[in-house]
Amino acid sequence: MGGLPTGTVNGFAVHPANPKLMYVAMRAGLFRSEDAGGRWTPVAGGPKNAAAIAFHPRRPAEIYAATTDGHIVVSRDGGVTWAATVPERGSR
Repeated sequence: MGGLPTGTVNGFAVHPANPKLMYVAMRAGLFRSEDAGGRWTPVAGGPKNAAAIAFHPRRPAEIYAATTDGHIVVSRDGGVTWAATVPERGSR
């Protein structure tokens, strides 16, 4: 598993249609593998202190990540760019 920093993997997600595409969530941030975990690269612009990661099951280009401090970010372009989600009105 070249490229992953030493530490705990907090979350793990596999693309619903391409099992070779994987993400992990770690304190150091998000990491991506395109070869079923053989090599990992950091995800530019992804959150640090990542606690969880998940693909949308019907829109796999949409990826959600949660941080240990309670923030949720989303990428709607397969992990290229990331933005904070906006809570729905009345959810807080």
